[in-house]
Amino acid sequence: MLRVHTTLLIVGMLAACGDEESSSSELGAPPSSNTFTDTGVNDEDNEDFPPLPDINGDPFVPDVVEGVFYDDESPLWVLTAKEGGTWLTIENYPSFGGAEAPETRVLDANEVDYATCGICVMLRTGCTAHGDHGHCSKSFMPEAGSRVTFDTLGDGGGTQWSGSITPIRFIEVTMSGSSSTPVEGGEQIELDTWAFDVILSEG
Repeated sequence: MLRVHTTLLIVGMLAACGDEESSSSELGAPPSSNTFTDTGVNDEDNEDFPPLPDINGDPFVPDVVEGVFYDDESPLWVLTAKEGGTWLTIENYPSFGGAEAPETRVLDANEVDYATCGICVMLRTGCTAHGDHGHCSKSFMPEAGSRVTFDTLGDGGGTQWSGSITPIRFIEVTMSGSSSTPVEGGEQIELDTWAFDVILSEG
């Protein structure tokens, strides 16, 4: 089975910048040719985690919050929230274990790896817009244990998508294709609880 991560144009654009593997990333509008073969998920760490007690996150106050629904054989929801050069994205892939209805999801070992996440939460910093895509200098994935809640999950243009995240500690990662690898000794960013409520557009 081929999985398509439609919001990251990493391979081609990073190659154009001279980097085959980097903590930087490119964001662009679907469709993307960035695919890889799904090898399944690791269930041995797929368990509930207690809330992380020592996160003292900074408030996240985005200037722009947008939600897009891509109606295809494999539906996809993409939320993008931008606070200056810091961009937070939430991608929901039901065909890879993501949410099909409102729920609260623990970000377990599967959800914090971009290769296996069904609900993918990613933070990027140093982001600037370039036409129909953006370039970001660093990429971050969550540390396991935080939670994402979808209170509503619309499935078409003009419908509502709302929810929240608990405080999250993000770990710097390198992106290679559609997989993420933690950077040894890399930067960490902590964000406080944040809620969103958007009207979806059709992608």
